[in-house]
Amino acid sequence: MEEIKMKTALNNYHNFLFKVTAKKKSTIIIPIILLLCSLILCFVFVGTKPAPRYFNVIIFAYTLVAILFTVLYGSLKSLNIFKDLEQDGIELIIFSKPISRKAIIWGKILSFNSLGLIWTLFAFVSSIIVYSQVSKGNMFGYLVLLALVAHFLAYTIFGYIAALIAYKVNQKIAITVPIIIFAPMAIGGGFIFANSTSTNENFAHYINSKYKYHRAGNEVNSEVFYLNKNNDKYYLVPNGINNNKFSDVQNQYLNLAWKYSNSSANEWQKYSWLAMPYQFVDIFNIENQNIFSNLSSDSINNSLSNYLYYKNQENTIYKYKLNRNSDLLKLPTLENKTKINKYYVPGMLNLNSNIDNEVNNGVIYARKNASNFSASFEEDNFVYASPNNLVGKLKWKIMSQVLKYHKFTEAAEEFYSKVKNEISLKKLVKPYDIKKLLLEMISNEVNNTNSKFFNIDNVNLAVFDPHGVRDGRLQSETERKIYIATALLYFIYFKDNQGQVLKSLLKSESDKTTYAPSQIEIKVDGYVYEIGGYESYEPKQQVQENKITKNKQVVVRYELIPSNKNYLFQTVDDVYSIERDRKIVNKQFYILIWVVVAIILMMANRFLYLRKDYK
Repeated sequence: MEEIKMKTALNNYHNFLFKVTAKKKSTIIIPIILLLCSLILCFVFVGTKPAPRYFNVIIFAYTLVAILFTVLYGSLKSLNIFKDLEQDGIELIIFSKPISRKAIIWGKILSFNSLGLIWTLFAFVSSIIVYSQVSKGNMFGYLVLLALVAHFLAYTIFGYIAALIAYKVNQKIAITVPIIIFAPMAIGGGFIFANSTSTNENFAHYINSKYKYHRAGNEVNSEVFYLNKNNDKYYLVPNGINNNKFSDVQNQYLNLAWKYSNSSANEWQKYSWLAMPYQFVDIFNIENQNIFSNLSSDSINNSLSNYLYYKNQENTIYKYKLNRNSDLLKLPTLENKTKINKYYVPGMLNLNSNIDNEVNNGVIYARKNASNFSASFEEDNFVYASPNNLVGKLKWKIMSQVLKYHKFTEAAEEFYSKVKNEISLKKLVKPYDIKKLLLEMISNEVNNTNSKFFNIDNVNLAVFDPHGVRDGRLQSETERKIYIATALLYFIYFKDNQGQVLKSLLKSESDKTTYAPSQIEIKVDGYVYEIGGYESYEPKQQVQENKITKNKQVVVRYELIPSNKNYLFQTVDDVYSIERDRKIVNKQFYILIWVVVAIILMMANRFLYLRKDYK
């Protein structure tokens, strides 16, 4: 019976406090102001339609202001409940009623939290209004759910802080201090984040350091790329046909660069855990993107953005590692009759050179019998022989443009799906059969004038420029087709690096248990072209009788210097990867921190104000 009376008294006191506080002007005006501001912003965004690149900074700015409103509101309401009643003399009347001091304190806490729930509802509606205009995909749902949690806990935490301060000092200071704590720390965290870079991006800055006397054009003389997957991992391979390993000098450079880069995000990571006011804003940056970057352009411009298949996945919330045992395709290969596991990398990438006129700076293709005067070609009968489609060199600079282009990627995805479907329909399992089918399908594709690849038009890319041959960017239309054919093979490498199709392409034909780089044959315009297997070529001439005019004419062939290394795919011993190690900042734990702090502050207020009541 006594317990029921106490509960009734507590409820009555809670209702009384709630009504008294709810009638105050600030209780009504501040939520209305927030709601009106949100509606105005919504109308502005509907009219102006801001570009997606502005979404993150808008979310940051709005969230900062909205949480600041919450801090102010929580501070005011805590003082209304914990201090104003005392100053207005109402508590003297309350103490004369049959209610315990513990019930009075719990009544205050309950009333304060109840007002917080109502405020949170206003903040939630305001968030829906704004975030609906500046969020992408499923981010909207996350943002509004976070708004519910963040606004209520910010209200309670900073409200209880204000009440604790007011226990000893006047109310003006008690209201001001939470705002002074929140605003600078939240804004400061934003600037610290804006000036922080992930370890892998900072490391890339050192890798990209230019040095014109190296083939790769950088100090470490290394090529860098991502696989065509949505992950945060890039790979380093040594540049040059004879450089299978990173040298001691290169390793020393990489180790030093890693030492300088490894702690690049530490300052922000520590701040994000220690600065709770910043957490209330940071948690709304769901993808943890730099909100101030790329405001002037939709394109991303950083130390990683020029790497092939860059996906903008780098993140300061992670710790990264330099992995010297990469997961790139590694296969058993015979070397001096010994079976060794070797990494397989694109030959053109490995041979890429910024130094002109170097030997082995590209992959050579040649028409079958291009060195044989006994073989006759259609071009031999022309009055002006045009031998520029007999041999040529494929360069990585042109190839990388093709692989980066989204329209090629879309067409290549469709083509690769057809290849896999055909393999499945024919139930092919033997590597040689899969390889044969793949090369036949590629040959058919590049000889099909209605192919999607020939409908791609982009004057900025040599292979897709209709005037690429006329302007001298390509040797011939044949070369255009060979570039597309090899691009499809490289697409498979980057898209399905551990897949059955790629492994079948690389399977050794002389040893069933190993793999080996080899010459690839593609049929183009009725002729078989051999891609790779040559170091260089030189033109040679012979006077022959024209079969049509019977006149003497000069016939051109090529002296092809063979190579046992220069192939479309080559082997190396070292491939390093820079990849995520572990997550350092887990924003889900922010909420746990807030709940714990809110409970501690609530109990601290209960303890102090209970003591004060006893005095």
